[in-house]
Formats: sequence, C-alpha cells, structure tokens
Amino acid sequence: YDLNDTGGKAGIEQSMYTTLQGTKGSETVYVDKVGRVIETSDYVDPVAGNDVYLTIDKDLQEASYDILEERLAGILVSKIRDEKTAPKVSNSSDLTIPIYDVYNALFNNTVIDTTHFTQKDAGETEKSVYQKFTEKQKSVLDELNAELTKTKTPYDKLSKEYQIYESYIAAMLYTDGILDSDVVDKNDATYIAWTKDETISLNEFLHYAISKNWVNISGLNLDNQYSDSEEVYNHILSYVFDILKNDVTFDKKLYKYMIDEGILTGTDSCRLLLEQKKVTLGAAERKQWDSGSESAYTFMLNRIRQLDITPAQLNLDPCSGSMVITDVKNGDILALVSYPSYDNNKMANGVDATYYSELRSDLSKPLYNYATQQKTAPGSTFKMVSATAGLMEGVISTTSTITCVGEFDKITPSPRCWIYPSAHGSLNVTGGIKNSCNYFFYQVGYDLGLLGNTYSSDEGLSKLKKYADMYGLTDKTGIEIDESDPQVSTQDAVRSAIGQGTNSYTTVGLARYVTTVANSGTCYNLTLINKTTDSDGNLLKDYSATVRNQIKMSQSDWNAIHLGMREVVESKPYFSNIGVNVAGKTGTAQERTDRANHALFVGYAPYESPEIAIATRVAYGYSSSYAAQITKDVFQYY
Repeated sequence: YDLNDTGGKAGIEQSMYTTLQGTKGSETVYVDKVGRVIETSDYVDPVAGNDVYLTIDKDLQEASYDILEERLAGILVSKIRDEKTAPKVSNSSDLTIPIYDVYNALFNNTVIDTTHFTQKDAGETEKSVYQKFTEKQKSVLDELNAELTKTKTPYDKLSKEYQIYESYIAAMLYTDGILDSDVVDKNDATYIAWTKDETISLNEFLHYAISKNWVNISGLNLDNQYSDSEEVYNHILSYVFDILKNDVTFDKKLYKYMIDEGILTGTDSCRLLLEQKKVTLGAAERKQWDSGSESAYTFMLNRIRQLDITPAQLNLDPCSGSMVITDVKNGDILALVSYPSYDNNKMANGVDATYYSELRSDLSKPLYNYATQQKTAPGSTFKMVSATAGLMEGVISTTSTITCVGEFDKITPSPRCWIYPSAHGSLNVTGGIKNSCNYFFYQVGYDLGLLGNTYSSDEGLSKLKKYADMYGLTDKTGIEIDESDPQVSTQDAVRSAIGQGTNSYTTVGLARYVTTVANSGTCYNLTLINKTTDSDGNLLKDYSATVRNQIKMSQSDWNAIHLGMREVVESKPYFSNIGVNVAGKTGTAQERTDRANHALFVGYAPYESPEIAIATRVAYGYSSSYAAQITKDVFQYY
C-alpha cells in the first residue's frame, strides 16, 4: 500500500521513508595496475533500515477491491441498452447507458489505440477504420474552414456536432494563450453574445477579440507587429488547423461522430479490440463471433461482465468507488480501497514514465484517491447523527413518535418524504431509521431549531453541527495520508437533518462516523500505521489510534439507533444467509439531474458484538442498494 499515493502530509510520509531506509556499507579497496585486489581496509557494515507496519489487511484490501470492481461491472451491464441514445427520464435512477456510449468510450479513454492504425503491422480492420477516419477528418476540417471564413453561422444555429468542434477551438485558443483570458472583458456585450447568448459566430467573436487586443499576437509568430486584423485572423486559422490535423483529443470527437453516424460500427469496435489483442475469447465464444451469431452488443456485455474491459477503462457511470473498513475496537483501518487504482510496482525505484503519462491522461482518474479525497452529500447515512441530536437534546425519546404524512408543510417550499404521496404513519426513532423516513427527520431538524415557538434554521444547524462533531464529521480523521476537509451543512436545518443541505464528507470520514456508532460512542483518530520497529523487531514507536472523544449517551438510546440500523438490513433479502448479522444504513445523494445519484452504505458486524465497520460509496452509482450489496459481499468474505 503506497503511503505516498496522494502526495499529502509529506512530512509524515517522508519520515516513514526515512524510517525504512538503511545505511549503505563501504570499504576501501586497493588494486594493482591490472586491477587485481591487493588490499582492503576501512570496512563499514551496512545497516538495515527499520520496519513500518501498516494496519492494512492485505487480503481484505485486495478482496474488497476485486468485489468493488466486479459489482461496478455488474451495475454497468444492468444499465446498458442496445440503443443509440438514452431516452429522456424524469428520475435519475431510471437513466440508462446506450451501447453507442460504450463503443465511444473505447476510443475516448484510449482502450483502442488509434495510433497503431498507421503502423506497418496494422490489421485489416485498423486500416479500414483509419481510411474512414481520414475521410471524416478531411470533411470536418473543410466544413470548419468554410464556417470560419465564409458561412459564419451563429453558434446557436450550428448542429450539436459543430458546436462541440467550435467550442473546442475556442477553449484551445484560451489554453494556449492565444486568447488572453486575463485581458478579455467578461462583461463585454460581444463576449456575452458568444459565451452566454450564443447568437454570434466564432468568426465574429475572433475578429472582435482581435480588434479589442484580446489576442496575444506573439503566440502566432507574426513578423509584423502592425499586421492588420485580417492577417492576424488568418494566422489564427493556420494555427488552429495545423493543430487539429494531429490533435488526439480532437480525433476522439471525430470518432464519436463516426460512431453516431454509423461510419464506424459496433462490430468494427469489437474487431479492433480483438485485432489489437486487448481482449481474447474462449473457443466457444470465438466460434460464435466468427460465425456472426454473436452481436456486437452481446460481445461488449460479455467483455464487461467478465472484466475483459473494466469499468475504469470505460469511464461511464459508475466507473469509480471507494470503501473503508475499520476495526471498531481500536480505530485501525483494515482496508482503504479506491477504485480505480494503479500498479505501485511501476511507480517504485524509478517511475515508469510511459505508465505515469497514461495514468495522468486516464479519464477515470486512477491517481485520485476516491476514499480520502472525494466528497459528496452523505444522504440518509447522516440520519444517525440527527437521531443522536434529537435524543440528547430531548426533542425526541426512544418511545415518542412522529407521524409522517408525506409532506412537511412547516417550512416553504415544503420538502417531501421519499415515499410521497404515500406516508409512513406513526414512527419512533427506531422506525424512523428503519424506514429512512425523511418526514421524521425533517421534524427532528425543525424541533432542534425551535427557540420557544419560533423556528430558527441557524439554531437547528448549530445543534446538528454539535453532534456531527461528536462523530468526527467536523475535521479530518487522523490518517497519515492526505484527505479532504469535511463540510457540515450551513443551510436549511430541516433538509440538513436528512443529509442534504451542504453536508459533504469523504468515505473515510463516514467510516470514522459509523465506527463510532458501532462501538456506541468511542470516536477515534483513525490510523493506517500500526508501529515501527528496528530490523530485529524491537519496538521504536507505537502508532495505535488515539481516542478523539466519547459520546456520553444512554445505552437505551444507543440500542434504539442500533436496532433501527439492524432492521434496515433485515428488510433487504440479499443480506440473509451470509453467516453474520449486520446493521447498517443506506444513503442516496443527488448531485445533478443528468447523472445517476451517488450510492452509499455504512454498516457494521456482527450486530451483537461489532468487530468491523464499513463505509462504501459508489459515485453516480444509481441506488444505495448497490452500495449495500457491495458491502454485503465484503462482510461475507470477512
């Protein structure tokens, strides 16, 4: 496990490397003129470095990573449809993935190596596809040249395809410093007409930019600093088209539209994978494929299902996930999984430059630690915080009830329970957690904000933050690598009580939180390091997790929360017969309407005497049930 994989906490990490590093030995050697050794002296023995022991369980780490990858592939397979475009849906959970997006992803994330198409050993399909590509490229560049010199179509009247091309050109000019963003007037009417209103052509915008001195002429290699605007414009066009002819990123956009237009078929994509030996088929399937009885759609589903093509390679939702597993009795991290990841062996004792370049350009961000750096809303996994606040502030008790009627009309606009237009009816705190009743926790958030008979959102937020802090959700977890700062909600106490508002946490932060729930109140500063010893095994330093704070809540209150979490799991049939009783809480967090929701699950086991706790997040993972099933597999493995 690479302690330096996020580049953070450099002082701690460097000290770990210093601890591991030994001292070289030496000796002075005297030789005669033909190189024979005649004497040695000043011999100094090498000294072995010290040893660093991590808390990570290697087998658990690897198994959890594999389970996460397999489940992500399963989600993708369940969402891919044999269609060109996805239908419009009103609910993000109903989003699907057109197979055409899968074909495009093979080119977009460089699974298919288009640079090999022109090599001497290029295959038949590679040569054929390259010929089609050159024809498409010429057609597009000719059309763009006509647009930028003659046609001058306003941006909003262009086809979607050519809007993408022109946006790419404009972005490139900014990135390369030809358009100087520091001097561009963002309030200028013509600038707004191009960027916001989209009512003028790129030709008009660039000519205007030249007239306003927004163009950095030095980047165009113009000999005459007094060149007229048309000469400058022509140099911009030459600059642009010289780049586009050999621009790999622009080529990917061309391949996308070749797929959309049927110039490049799904069968072509599958043949390219085989031709480039990116995948291999078993004898039976190969026979089916060669005979034409297996479609490109089925071929691709099989590749994803069997992980011949991984979720990370496709970079389609979901393509990433994270999981953190802790020992609830001592705060050790047993597994810290970020998917996708990379091969540390290629990054040690000298970095493989080609491999590192591939990692940096990989759209699925394997160098990004999703477990420690990605933050999202926690969704309903936050409800144990709200339950604790309600119980300890006295706004609810273990026996009091709140009646869910579906819509909470005490604030405007009125939020609704997820079950609306139905309602959960009368629930106590255990039932509120079991049913994940939004209405129940809206009421808790509202009551926490009451000052006499007057509701104050700020008061409610202050109390929620107080109890979030008790669970360690106001600061970093203590691990020895870099992690993002948590964000406790500062808006809308009612909605914040169900994990909305501006609540935003890392997976490792949620792991510390559920660890505290599991052990009934001991919040640890988590650790990835167990100890350091000298080469003879003598202890140098103990890095055991320290206790951050204790939550002093009655055992009956803890029992009510634990029971609610147990009943959450009991309601899910896929948790039955796994050999251990689990308690947990699902969470769904919407970030945007055009992508699937984030899926979360936090839990612990065994329910009767907890040993480990797990926090799992699948970014854009559709449903919390997927995160729960991934976690179930890991509990079962453990």
